[in-house]
Amino acid sequence: MKRTLFWLLAAAAAWAAPVQEPSAFGAGNLDSPNPYGLTEDQKHILANKKAIENLQKLLMKQQQVIDRNSERIDGLQSILEGINERIRRYDRALEAYDDLNSSLTALAQSQRESFEQIRAVLKELGAMIDSINEKYVDKERFEALEKAFLGFKASYERYMKKSDLSARSNADIFAEAKKLFVKKRYDDAKIRFKHLIKNHYKPATSNYYLGEIAYREGRYKDAIAYYKKSASLYDKSRFMPTLLLHTAVSFHRLGDKGEAKRFYESVVQLYPKSKEAKIAKKNLAKLK
Repeated sequence: MKRTLFWLLAAAAAWAAPVQEPSAFGAGNLDSPNPYGLTEDQKHILANKKAIENLQKLLMKQQQVIDRNSERIDGLQSILEGINERIRRYDRALEAYDDLNSSLTALAQSQRESFEQIRAVLKELGAMIDSINEKYVDKERFEALEKAFLGFKASYERYMKKSDLSARSNADIFAEAKKLFVKKRYDDAKIRFKHLIKNHYKPATSNYYLGEIAYREGRYKDAIAYYKKSASLYDKSRFMPTLLLHTAVSFHRLGDKGEAKRFYESVVQLYPKSKEAKIAKKNLAKLK
């Protein structure tokens, strides 16, 4: 009985042995999920194969990143083009109104500075696009830029509306211009006096006030030019003593003592009892 059991066990072991050991026909198969029986060269090939597969996976991930960044670049370029087009439209609008706004140097300068600030932000935006893998313009930053641009637009539209005097009478504009002059709001007063001169309304008086504004702002050459124009239009006005005195002072401050003396003497001779004549006499004494 024991002998029979021994032979049965031996036969079972011999039958099971081929199942437990790998078949020799699969050895060295590099395409197998679990290759075995590889030579040293095959092992190197298998290692290289795995490295290539890993590299392909990495390249696929990098391509996905590039595709996403390309979409971001396209979106930002569209935004940039839209903003640039808006700037070009307002540049053209400013050029069209250059003649009308020639007297508003300070405001025009402020507007140009606003444009330059926007262009600086856009330049920064372009630099960020160039380095899109590291940083990009977020929604908050873009909204701030848009808000600044819209604020400038609203300010410019308010200014243009304020400068439109075509619907008002010359008499009302003249009265308002003098009030603005008294309040020392010279920029607003200048707009109105120049409008009146263009419409041939009280040109002598308007030129006189423009001369007074230039005089008070220290623009003595401009003041002299306005005074001269005013006197050539009408030399019997009540403000002639002041006009002549301020002309003399303007020449004096420009260093032209000869012309200053001539106008001081004119004030004294033509209006001897005026307060301007007293001032002219004192200034003449300083020239000697």
